[in-house]
Amino acid sequence: MGLNKKDRRISIWIGVLIGITLSSMLFRYAINDKNERASTRKGSFQSGVTAISGLPCPPIPEILKKTIPQGIVIHYEANQSVSDFEKSYQTDCWVIESSGAIRSERLFILAEIKKGKDIAFYRASELYLTAEDGVDETTLSEQLPTDKFRILGQNSKTSEFILQVKEISPKAILNNLKELPLQFSNVKKVRLYPWYGTN
Repeated sequence: MGLNKKDRRISIWIGVLIGITLSSMLFRYAINDKNERASTRKGSFQSGVTAISGLPCPPIPEILKKTIPQGIVIHYEANQSVSDFEKSYQTDCWVIESSGAIRSERLFILAEIKKGKDIAFYRASELYLTAEDGVDETTLSEQLPTDKFRILGQNSKTSEFILQVKEISPKAILNNLKELPLQFSNVKKVRLYPWYGTN
């Protein structure tokens, strides 16, 4: 004996509700699983290790979590200042990859946190470079090793060249700041590239 019209409608609705409930449960499970795997991935804010070397790092300061949410810790160095190497013992350095919706929106950010809670942000993969008078971009590009550096353009306000660097650990950045003017005759000065409204 077949179901009447009313019983068929009820059966269909029960089937739809069961399907929606199962789909919702599977979706929530998949999202929770993805979030759990992301939180234990090397470099995540919850993992306690850096992404590149897997070295331990302390808990992420709250100001970094607020400023760069869902970032990846690439490097961490205690007692290492890049902006003021004479006061290294007072500063901790973090290099964090910010996450954007697409790959081109991601940045490597150098965050320096002084023991007195002062914080400064810089771009980790770019530096401002002042060339000697009369040196143009082509001449500068020919002198710098292409496997380590690339000129992205020039700041129209300051006339400084924007230099992209391959090595972005705090020690490598500090070394570039100190050594580039000594190693290359066309380089007059190099400075950090401020980020997030810092001067």
